[in-house]
Amino acid sequence: MQIKNITLGTLAAMLLGITACTDQLDVVDPNRLSTGQYYQNETQAVAAVDAIYNALIIDGMYQRMTPIYADGRGDEISSRSPWPFLTGLSSFVVPGTDGALEIYWAGHYIMVSRANQALENIPKIDDVDAELRERLLGQAHFLRALAYFNLTNALDNVPLVLETPDGVESFYPSNETVTHEMVYAQVKSDLEGAISRLPVNYDNVSGTDQGQEGRATKGAAQALLGQVYLYEGNYAEALPLFAAVINSGEYALAANYADLFSQDPGVENANPGKIFWADFTTSTSSEFNWGGDPNVNWRQFLALTPTYSVGDFFDFFPTNFLYTEMRKERTVDGKLDPRYHATLLSYEPDEGYTTAYGQDWFERGYGENDYFIKKYTNAATGSDAFSAGFDYHIIRYADVLLMYAESLAKTGDIATAAAYVQQVRDRANLPDREAEFAAYSPEQFMDQLEHERIMELAIEGKRWYDLKRWDYLQGAKLEELKSHDFEFNTFTPGEDEYLPIPQTEIDRNPNLVGNAAN
Repeated sequence: MQIKNITLGTLAAMLLGITACTDQLDVVDPNRLSTGQYYQNETQAVAAVDAIYNALIIDGMYQRMTPIYADGRGDEISSRSPWPFLTGLSSFVVPGTDGALEIYWAGHYIMVSRANQALENIPKIDDVDAELRERLLGQAHFLRALAYFNLTNALDNVPLVLETPDGVESFYPSNETVTHEMVYAQVKSDLEGAISRLPVNYDNVSGTDQGQEGRATKGAAQALLGQVYLYEGNYAEALPLFAAVINSGEYALAANYADLFSQDPGVENANPGKIFWADFTTSTSSEFNWGGDPNVNWRQFLALTPTYSVGDFFDFFPTNFLYTEMRKERTVDGKLDPRYHATLLSYEPDEGYTTAYGQDWFERGYGENDYFIKKYTNAATGSDAFSAGFDYHIIRYADVLLMYAESLAKTGDIATAAAYVQQVRDRANLPDREAEFAAYSPEQFMDQLEHERIMELAIEGKRWYDLKRWDYLQGAKLEELKSHDFEFNTFTPGEDEYLPIPQTEIDRNPNLVGNAAN
């Protein structure tokens, strides 16, 4: 059973509330259980954790905003949206007063709130199997860590809320003394707690979660913790974590790269490289899963699809830099890299690509030299973008291999790093250049790794954070980015590395302050 199948049916009957601060405010809703009334048995403990997962598929998380926050600010795509928020975000000029900034903020703090409630209350329930309890707590720690990892990467000094507010002081948390490093410390603490509690898979556990796919695993927590250390530049600490994921035997590269971006549940479930993902479906139910309380009528679709699709909203388009970069190297049989065809949509009659959205290329009105985003869109089938069921990859095996290669190279072992890079290239049927890469200088290897990460991970929310940690956002490298994407012409170093904290939140909370972007 997949996690999506156990989430909405249960959550339609419950979502967790926060107890009121005073008796005068303690209004009883007969249709919803309070926190004090809930958390009585094992079924409710499991449902509480399922509620945390539900936040993954709303607009403020992976349905749309989290991918856009990363992709939009990189040099792989540019915005042409009529929505000023998207063009402002993508060109680093969105003001803190733009109300749309609240979407991302709210989505992530919904996850934090649900995780906090689970972590506080599940230990108090007597009627829970001890091993199941540990797995549930491990999942809550992982999901809270993921939310804070995203929040601080996007917004810097976010308030650390680690318990359910029970009074004025905790209801208005301060971020005045919070730093990015402090949030990362909490993320690491949560992930260490997750690693100690989570199984490598759920095949052989004893409990109601047996056999369920989509739940957080030890490998997911190890991979995310390795990523935290990588982002900090602490490569020595990252190495054993990535190695543990690789050596676990739980993951492998899918034979066909395009299968990673299929809406077919059978193909998605057979992918051995999925480590952690947001699960979307092709449901055509009546209500869209933008947010709020989930219910059985939620559609559970990936809104990124119409956002990136030239056949729908067409809010973003690939840069010429990405188009050119992905055409640099041919396969051993002289064809374009298959990852190109899964990422970009263009007219390639020599390789059999002459249609778009189920129609002839020219009948759709496209020119011979046009190119668009294909990844996470319905360009291959022409199916309804508003029932898109692509599972969104949050952590996948190829990324772990490349992050491991980077950590190896940064600690002086370029020869071993080259082997892991070539392993990823082999799936794409590219020439064997392992010996060549092994002889590279550190600078040459990192240049090559940058190319390899673009080829494998383009338009998957990775590039912006690569640019940040590789010091692209200042000096000569910033000038290079301006040549890749015109939107960097309005980037101001020291101000635009983060998005503003929503002014609406600052107005509500007297203890909240902005960041350098406000």
